Amino acid sequence: MSSFKTFLPLFFLVLITTKAISQDFLPPLIPWNGKSKSLIAEPSDPWITPGELSGLTESPSYDETMAWLEKLSESSPYIAINSIGTSEQGRMIQLVMVSKDQDFTAQELSTSKKPLILFQAGIHAGEIDGKDAGMMLLRDINVGEKLELLDYANLLFIPILNVDGHERKSAYGRVNQRGPKIMGWRSNAVNLNLNRDYTKLETEGIKAIAKVIKDYDPDLYIDIHVTDGADYQYDVTYGFVETGGYSPEISSWLSNHFKPEVDQALKDQGHIPGPLLFAANGEDFTEGNIAFSFSPRFSHTYGDIRHLPSILIENHSLKPFEQRVLGTYVFLEQAIKSVGNHFESLQAAIASDQDQPKESIVVKFGFRDTPADSVEFLGVKSEKVKSELTGNEYVSWLGEPDTQLVPSILMDKPVTSVPVPKAYWVPVEWHEVIQKMKAHGIEMEVLEEAKELNLEFSTVTEFKMVSQPYEGLMRFQSFELEKEYRKVTLQPGSVRVKTDQDLGELAVILMEPESVDSFFQWGYFNTILSQTEYMETYVMEPMIQSMLEKDPDLKKRFEEEKAKDEAFAKSPRRIYRWFYEQTPYLDQNWKVIPVGREW
Repeated sequence: MSSFKTFLPLFFLVLITTKAISQDFLPPLIPWNGKSKSLIAEPSDPWITPGELSGLTESPSYDETMAWLEKLSESSPYIAINSIGTSEQGRMIQLVMVSKDQDFTAQELSTSKKPLILFQAGIHAGEIDGKDAGMMLLRDINVGEKLELLDYANLLFIPILNVDGHERKSAYGRVNQRGPKIMGWRSNAVNLNLNRDYTKLETEGIKAIAKVIKDYDPDLYIDIHVTDGADYQYDVTYGFVETGGYSPEISSWLSNHFKPEVDQALKDQGHIPGPLLFAANGEDFTEGNIAFSFSPRFSHTYGDIRHLPSILIENHSLKPFEQRVLGTYVFLEQAIKSVGNHFESLQAAIASDQDQPKESIVVKFGFRDTPADSVEFLGVKSEKVKSELTGNEYVSWLGEPDTQLVPSILMDKPVTSVPVPKAYWVPVEWHEVIQKMKAHGIEMEVLEEAKELNLEFSTVTEFKMVSQPYEGLMRFQSFELEKEYRKVTLQPGSVRVKTDQDLGELAVILMEPESVDSFFQWGYFNTILSQTEYMETYVMEPMIQSMLEKDPDLKKRFEEEKAKDEAFAKSPRRIYRWFYEQTPYLDQNWKVIPVGREW
């Protein structure tokens, strides 16, 4: 017992020391004194936010956040707060609605003549910049001098999406992030990453978001994060699906109308906007920046396949919390103005993408054969240092601005496409999959009585599973498929999902097994891989003799199989298995993916 007591002080001493190392030995800061500092309230302001009270070095708890927002709501006719879900640990996930017209229902906001902007913070709860920026912005709209922003748009604000991760807070949340002093945790209470959940809908947070998107039908969706990784000059990096996506007209609108105005607003306030940045070699940008093609399990690519203009903000983790929060404020304020000023053209872009033909859909993208042109990159000088611990070299950042030309590596080359059927049929027994499609808002017809159909199905002929779960599910490492028509009788409650609908592309992504975010690849049909009826040798021996006597062609195929595969010829088990597969006793549903295509 005494040794344990001795251990505890040493343990906490190690924690304290580790914290000092993680902050004190981050790369040197480039001095910053942007004009946006004027957005911070004076200490005497009665509506100063908890974050501002700390000089934007700290961020309030869940209870402090909601208490402040509820007080603001009570003081303003333009704010209402509604619960949109309950977390795994029982906390309410709250939605703040802001409308000058006092439209506070899904029906009113989805049909308003004003655009509706949805922005969320804390999907990764340690990356909380959007919460504090949103609180400051709502304060300035409702009790400050920016009420005119509500003439441009109505707002939906989720201050904390991953509420349980937010309350798993400590000084040891993110080792490479400059503040706030106390941070939440990346994943939720059951260790799932909400920003990998948009297609499979396993977490309460993303179920809530899917319902908000379905019910409120926003015109712009903004998901606010903080980066990992390398050092550079940019403080607010953000992106959307520019190429290789499913909403080309929306992408064009974001590129030509939204981005130039937001970038200029950030520059005017002393910030440095940039694109999403992913170093090609994982360390620095000497080999280029990769523009990844993310699958729809992520927020902004989920929006893209829904034809919902969607933006992923990734503030730079090595910039101070104050600088990141203020940059987010400027971004959101200009986003409201830009969407309001160009709403008619945005609506036209959305309608065009919804109406585009769906003959075939790309379900997997890869890298271009050659990089795109080099681009100017506002980097930070670095040097390679040899580690005394490992003997390998690592990158050390020097804190000095360094403008470079780096290759732009695009991942927008179509690799796998699938033809789009007229409809998909899903049997009633796969109710979990049906419920997930309903939660996405996909339209479907429900059978009221049994129906016989001739549909095309995919059968798994070969497969290999991954060695460990990903996001709690067992996915496929590889597989091969064959397609064939089968007559099936579907029971009442089975559904028909037509592809000629606004969410037709999403339906294809979820239904087609080749899609990396299909229900098949996520493992929701894994039970089809189990065989539950088997052969008995004492039955198979006489049955095989009879089959060979009655079917000369079968005997010929058997001899050919033995001749080409010596291991087969020497394996009684494989021989019995081969014959069993020639009989009608084999499970006809084994390895058949239960999604039928209607052509």
